[in-house]
Amino acid sequence: MRRQEVKIIVYAPQTAAGRMELAQRTAAVHADAVLQHVGRLPCPYEQKRALLTAVLETVQST
Repeated sequence: MRRQEVKIIVYAPQTAAGRMELAQRTAAVHADAVLQHVGRLPCPYEQKRALLTAVLETVQST
C-alpha cells in the first residue's frame, strides 16, 4: 500500500494558556499512540506492563 504525504498547517496559540492546552492535548495523543502500539506487541501482559513502567520512570526522571 502506498502512503500519501499529508500536509497540515498548524497555527500556534498566541497565549500561554493556549500553548499549555496544546501541549497537554499533544501529550494525550502521544500517550494514546504509545499505549496502542504497546498493546499490539506480541508479548505477555507482564512484559507490556514492565515496558510501560520503564517508560514512565524514564519520563518522570527527566
